[in-house]
Parts: sequence; C-alpha cells; structure tokens
Amino acid sequence: MKLGLRTKLIGTLVGAIVISSAIGAIAARQTMATDLNGLATQQVGSGATGYAGYWDAKRDLVKLLVGQAAINETIRRGTAAHTRNLDGTLTEIAHQGGLSFLTIVDARGYVVARATGGKPGMKHPSPLVKRALLGETVRTAARIPHDELLPEFLEPQIESTTPGREGLVEGLGIVSAVPISDANGRTIGAAYGGIVIDHYYDVVDQAAQALGGKAAVIFQGELISSSLTRRDGTRLVDDSASDRVKDLTTPFYGTDLEGGVEYLVRVEPILDDQMHVVASRWFGVPLATFTRIQEHTLVSMLGWSIVGILIGLAIALPVVGRIARDLVARSRQVRTSARELSVVIVGSEVSGDHVAQTRAAVERQGELLMQAATETHPEESAHRVATATVRGVSEKILAASALNAEILGDVVVIDTLASEMAERTQQAVARVNELNDVAVGLDELVNGAK
Repeated sequence: MKLGLRTKLIGTLVGAIVISSAIGAIAARQTMATDLNGLATQQVGSGATGYAGYWDAKRDLVKLLVGQAAINETIRRGTAAHTRNLDGTLTEIAHQGGLSFLTIVDARGYVVARATGGKPGMKHPSPLVKRALLGETVRTAARIPHDELLPEFLEPQIESTTPGREGLVEGLGIVSAVPISDANGRTIGAAYGGIVIDHYYDVVDQAAQALGGKAAVIFQGELISSSLTRRDGTRLVDDSASDRVKDLTTPFYGTDLEGGVEYLVRVEPILDDQMHVVASRWFGVPLATFTRIQEHTLVSMLGWSIVGILIGLAIALPVVGRIARDLVARSRQVRTSARELSVVIVGSEVSGDHVAQTRAAVERQGELLMQAATETHPEESAHRVATATVRGVSEKILAASALNAEILGDVVVIDTLASEMAERTQQAVARVNELNDVAVGLDELVNGAK
C-alpha cells in the first residue's frame, strides 16, 4: 500500500516532533541525572557532616554532665568519706541529662555509688576509669563489655535478636571519665558515665529530622540504632547491615540497600580517643527521592510533547488539506485537457481519412473521363454534324481531364500534409498519455495507491 501525500506530511510532522521530543528527553534526563547526582552527593555529604555534629554534641554533653557530677560538692564529700548514700544525687543528675549510667569510684577504683542502683563495693574494670584516676579527663565512643553493663542493670538494653548476636553481648557507648579532686587538688576518685547507644534513638532521630535523611549506627555489623523503617512501618533495628557497609574502616560513599529500600549513603567510621574504629555512622537519602524527580520531569516532558503534537496537527492539517485539494484540482485540469486534446486528435485522424477518400474519387473520375474521350469514332461519315459536336465534347472532356489531373496534384499535396499531420498526431497522442500519467501520479501522490 502506497501512502498519500496527506498521510506522509502528517506522519513526517508527527515523527519530527516525536524524535525531537525524544532527543530532548534523553538530553534532559542525562543533564538532570548529572545535576541530581551532584545534588545528592552534596545533600548526603552535608547530612553526614551534620550527623557527625550531632554525635560530637552528644559526646560533649556527656562530658559536661559527668564533669558536673565530678565537681558536685555532695559527691566530692561523699567520695572523700566513702559514703554510700550518693545514689539519689547521681540518679537525679543522670535523669536530667539523659545518661544511661553514672558511677562514682574512689581513689583505688572501687565503686562508691551508681545512679542505676547497682551494687557498690566492687572494683571498676574500665580502663577509662583508671585513666581518670591518673588525672586525665576522657570523652570518647567506646565498647562497653558485659562485665560493665551487668552491674549497671543495662544488659536488657543491648539484647539483640540478630542472628549471631543473640543474648548478652557488649554494647556501644558515648562515655566520659572525669577525675574528682579535693580542695587541695588531689585526685580522690572519678566520675564515670555515659549513654549506651544500643536501642537509643535520640541522636539518629534528631539527625534525621533536622537533615532530611535517615541515620543509623552500625556496631559489630548490626544496626543497633536507626531511624530507618521496614516496609511495615516498624523501626529497622537489631538487623544485620548490608555486607558493603558492615565492616568499614574508611569512609564510604555510594548506594546501600537496607530494609528493602535503596539509599545513597555516606558511612563514616566512629573512632575512640585512641583512633581505633569501634563502630560506624550511617547517613543516607532514599534514591527514590531523586528518581521521583527524574520520573516527574520526564512524564511532564512527554505530556508537553503530546500537547505539542496535537497543536502541530491542528496547524498542519488545514495546510496539508489545502495543498491536497490544490493538487487534486490540478489533476482534474490535466485530465480534462487530455480528453479535449484526444477529441482534436480523433478529428484530425478523421480528416486524414476524408483526404484519402477524395483522392480515390478524383482518380476514378479521371479514368471515366478518359474512357469517354476514347469512345468517339470520327470515321462514321453519315453523321458529320454529330461528329463535329462530339469533337467539341471531347475537347471539353480533355479539358476536364486536365483539370482533374491538376486537382489530383493538389490532392497529392494535401495527402502529404495529411501524412505529416498524422505523425504529429502520434506525437500528440504520446503527450496525451504523458498527461494522463501525470494526472494518475498526482492522484497517487495525494490520495495514495493500493
């Protein structure tokens, strides 16, 4: 099937718009992807920096609260006197500051009192306490072993259901140890306290709400605290982190799948004050946040492309229709002219036939006149008068014969002209056929052909 001019023009217009829109969409998508990647990198990077700021702020707060306990006069006197009734004061300080535990030890490292109500009298095993008793103020992230958590009644907080970490294990804490001095500046004990990060959501929730992403803490390959959610809406915690981020010792930037959602993340190691990696801070933004922007933009572009096609068709259809009508009119004119020329040619061919017939009649007439002239017999003497009359008639017949010969010569000339006319008529017939072919071609061009 051969398409018509109208269909070709409309198809060409629609194809041009579609191709142009497709190229524009591809270019826009590439540009947008580049720009969004840059924006995502910036957002995730700034979010990770902000998250680290929240972490450091919490670490400074812990140091401040423990330091306040170390200079509290009641605690100082109780430490010097080895009194064991400081639990109420410690509990109030810990509760107001949001500390998970706060413990006072004497100069030998034995526990004087605990904010959690744990049993005093035993020697504290933390190396940070030993450093504080030597006069050093410590603030750091640290692993808190089970033998420190158990006396503080904190083991339920770190219980995990993650395969491989079930039961009681060590936890992660932001801790501080501050020496307690008497009026003479001698170290008489130490205040040791902090926040256990396992199932503690204050830092990650604050960071997520303020920075517009998701935050988590990875400890021993497990998400021990996070603002991430599962598909059912519950908080994603006590779950293994993905393999690509669970054992990092250097910063990582890239994509990560957690809880069935893909994120663009930056993961940074958490170091203790001895520059040892103890855990990781995870901050990410769902990739869907950026893909939705791309999809929305592409859908908008496609929608406007369709509008452009409709507008283009509304403008082009009348123009194409007018062109088609003009071509159809021209085709009809060509066909009409061809028919008229055919009539003229047929007439010319008829005239040529008449010339041939006239020539044949003249030739026959000449033959008859010659026969009449030869039939007169002048030897018949009885009829002399009649002979003279016949003789006059013969002369007239001869004159008519001569005139007939002249007419015959004119007929020959006319016949020659008729032959030339016949040749030109054949040429005209060829031109008529060409005109008909042109008319057919115009019809096919406009309307198509099956």
